[in-house]
Amino acid sequence: MLLFLLVAGQLDLRQFEKDLAALEKGVSARVGVCVQDSRGIACNRADERFSLQSVMKMHVGLAALEAADRGKWSVETKLHVTRKDLSAFVQPIEKRIGPQGAEISVGDFIRSAIIESDSAAADILLDRLGGPAAVNALLRKWRIQDMRLDRNERDLQAESHGLTWKTEYGEVAAFRAAIARVPPAQRRDAYEKYRKDPRDTSTPRAMANLLRGIADGKLLSPASHAFLKQAMLDTATGLDRLKAGLSQGWKLEHKTGTASTWEGLTAATNDVGILTAPAGERIAIAVFIGDSKSADAGNAKAIAGAARAVIKNYR
Repeated sequence: MLLFLLVAGQLDLRQFEKDLAALEKGVSARVGVCVQDSRGIACNRADERFSLQSVMKMHVGLAALEAADRGKWSVETKLHVTRKDLSAFVQPIEKRIGPQGAEISVGDFIRSAIIESDSAAADILLDRLGGPAAVNALLRKWRIQDMRLDRNERDLQAESHGLTWKTEYGEVAAFRAAIARVPPAQRRDAYEKYRKDPRDTSTPRAMANLLRGIADGKLLSPASHAFLKQAMLDTATGLDRLKAGLSQGWKLEHKTGTASTWEGLTAATNDVGILTAPAGERIAIAVFIGDSKSADAGNAKAIAGAARAVIKNYR
């Protein structure tokens, strides 16, 4: 069911409704979308829960910058890390951590987590912040409901593959080898539990509300908002998603998230961010493709279509 709360403004709502509904018809999946500008919000599956996956790294970046605003550290503060701090799958910052560890700045961790979707960078920051509870406290402070962070990346990824995290899994080859040894029935059970788990999820409406707070510059200091904006502008993942739907003159600050695929089903393919029109209008957009039986390219096409629908109907 499509939900509209927008008043007369920059979007042609009737045509936008048709375009938004068509997105779900083009993919075998649940398609959750919310678009919010300064006047209101329009959504599809607004209040259904979808897995965050690596979108959570934006949340960690927000929390790390809020901690900087409180004086806990600055973006230049160096954190000592070792190879025991490594996490699951994608972690480009691992190349900087030698046998004796490394000193890496908070700012570098934030940028790597957001731009490259670096799991180690996100987990290191999250641990130093005090864990998911610290992020959830901020969400409550900012009055964001129906969104929760419960696990770091290494625990979520291990559990969704039927494993319990071990430090040696920080070496990606070891983690992949352990996954390969999980019996198919155990792996299937773990994946099904993950798909139905309310932990580490958000509704599209909640995500749009959070993004609107970022767009309006209400959550952090001006300097921290500028740092976050640049990192999200520089995001290097998901180039075939929202970014593929941009027209000339439009800009995008965003963060992606993607689940593994098991037996032809992909639990989450996400892209959330802020579209900036040529005239400067900033529009929050959250797109979640859940429980998809479509190929990766089809999921990405649907996400790009959401950005095109906004731009097409922008007046």
